[in-house]
Amino acid sequence: MDSHSFSPESTGLRRAGVLGLAAASTVAGTREMQRLLSAQGTSAPEVLLLVFFALCFGWIALSFWTAVAGFLQSVFGERLPGPRYPTVDEEGVPLRTRTSVVMPIHNEDPAAVFANLQATYESVAATGYLDAFDFYVLSDSTRAEAWVAEELAWSDLCRRVGGQGRIFYRRRTDNTGKKAGNLGDFCERWGRRYDFTVVLDADSLMDGRTLVKMARLMELNPRTGIIQAPPLCVGRTTLYARLQQFAGRVYGPVVATGAAAWQLGESNYWGHNAIIRTEAFINHCGLPVLPGKQPFGGHILSHDFVEAALMRRAGYTVWLMPELGGSYEQPPPNLLAYAQRDRRWCQGNLQHLSLVLAGGLHPLSRAHFLMGVMSYVASPLWLLFLLAGLAAALHDRFFLDVHLLEQPGLAYDAPGALRLFAISMGMLFTPKVLGLTLALTRKGEAARMGGRLKLVLSVLAESVLASLLAPVMMLFQSHFVFGTLLGYRVNWSSQQREDADLPWSEGLRRHAVHMAVGAGLFGAALLVSPGLAAWLAPVVVGLLLAVPLTVLTARASLGTWAARKGLFLIPEETEPPGVLERAQGITEEFAVEPVPDAVERVLTDAKAHALHMALLESQPGLSLDTPPAALESARRKLLGGLAEPLSAQEKVAALLDAGTLAEAREQRLTRSVS
Repeated sequence: MDSHSFSPESTGLRRAGVLGLAAASTVAGTREMQRLLSAQGTSAPEVLLLVFFALCFGWIALSFWTAVAGFLQSVFGERLPGPRYPTVDEEGVPLRTRTSVVMPIHNEDPAAVFANLQATYESVAATGYLDAFDFYVLSDSTRAEAWVAEELAWSDLCRRVGGQGRIFYRRRTDNTGKKAGNLGDFCERWGRRYDFTVVLDADSLMDGRTLVKMARLMELNPRTGIIQAPPLCVGRTTLYARLQQFAGRVYGPVVATGAAAWQLGESNYWGHNAIIRTEAFINHCGLPVLPGKQPFGGHILSHDFVEAALMRRAGYTVWLMPELGGSYEQPPPNLLAYAQRDRRWCQGNLQHLSLVLAGGLHPLSRAHFLMGVMSYVASPLWLLFLLAGLAAALHDRFFLDVHLLEQPGLAYDAPGALRLFAISMGMLFTPKVLGLTLALTRKGEAARMGGRLKLVLSVLAESVLASLLAPVMMLFQSHFVFGTLLGYRVNWSSQQREDADLPWSEGLRRHAVHMAVGAGLFGAALLVSPGLAAWLAPVVVGLLLAVPLTVLTARASLGTWAARKGLFLIPEETEPPGVLERAQGITEEFAVEPVPDAVERVLTDAKAHALHMALLESQPGLSLDTPPAALESARRKLLGGLAEPLSAQEKVAALLDAGTLAEAREQRLTRSVS
């Protein structure tokens, strides 16, 4: 291990500070809760209540102290101790290594994908280090129309930037392993040509200077396996997306910096907008296929945590570096799209339970698995905490002697309960306050976010809306966790990325159960006392208003209105960085023509036909993956003069077979001449 991998003199102190204080806070909070509950004796629901409280409070305490660590790191230190950073003289030295930039995609909008890729490519070119980078689009698209549109968009991109021989496109016919399998296939075919690989997502955008910095840091730190540049959410206009962008810009850096400050070389990897040491990744990060069936068995869905753990087990460090900047992605446009993405992540994180005790892992890698699980299990724990508290209150209301409760020493300590609640809420909202403090005190930051007054108003409004939406996500995630435990498996589908209004009927369909739960909680609380109903009001109101909250926050018109009023602004909007401005300009300047029928386009468009045939020839084994029955049916329809349209499977089969395409095009040309 090289001497620059760690900072041993501060690592233990940093971790003891965050983890020790989180543990001490949890013990103190739990003891206070136990004191409150035991004043009237302890019932079975109250025992469960105490357990759920301890787990939830511990999660809040860890987030609180991580944010405090991030605030202190931001105020007193600019760089993490441990890695070797380039000197001023080294900054201008040519890169000695080769880096591939790979973008796995699956049935995405090619206009957005290739606009971001072009902006990233041009940004790297502007640094003068383009010769050290190659770019790959790795398609796992299953829709024929998406496939052909990608080919045409790739060809146009290469023509616009002169990227022939430097920007490559490959479509896989076998989607085994999903994104992890897609990346694994790249590593197997081309990975060893490169020292490092930057992994992007379909909506990723990165500044060329950031990519050069990451490659240089990898060169200077030969025992570093992964460097993660936390992506910032940008580019969407719905109110929900703007809330996410604002929260990520104001509060996110405090939490990310805090995590980096105590995790140091045992940080985590988020699967995209990161650079990996390719040979080490190939040699040590092959993913196991878990025994049994889905949802817990089979291919690992959340591959990034596992790859980081395997990289660390092999002796390489993993760093989270928020100070890099220049790393962007897009948020989901509405709550339902966010929940759809969360469903897949939930199953993937719960799979990690079977890996916690795997041999040779670093303790922090095991902790990352547990923290990933807890990020989803916290919701059902919160729900169970509420239900256990309600059950305990109902038990005391209907089964305890009312005269016994009036005896001295047995009265409920309302001020103590209020104090514990205030402390819990304070710890929960502290990351927001710390993020706001940094934004207010940094020169020019508040001005680029609408001014100090609008910034404070935005934080208050975001906090209210986030608090109202939190109970809805609690029920969504509880459903995901319980569904996974019951054996329901998730389907792999492309994410909704574009802004689109949600119909009220869809909101009502998705939230009918949530509103019923809210009404049930409120009714049960009223049976105990109006005071308890008031305590539950924030949860109940959020659930009862789930439909209008979801539908209205999905509207781009409300997001645009908020921006005009100076609310939820981020600096990347008011003074957009060059790479982001360029990506938006490319999207507007070079419209990607939709492909309504992929086979028709390839048969009738000379350019599309020549391009598609050339790409088929470059991967001669593709035709072997053609389903015989589907190909035979497609040939009969295409070559037999039948007017019957091709099915989705027949389109893919035809597009995989060069002979069929050549015959069908020749037949059409002959007909047109005659």
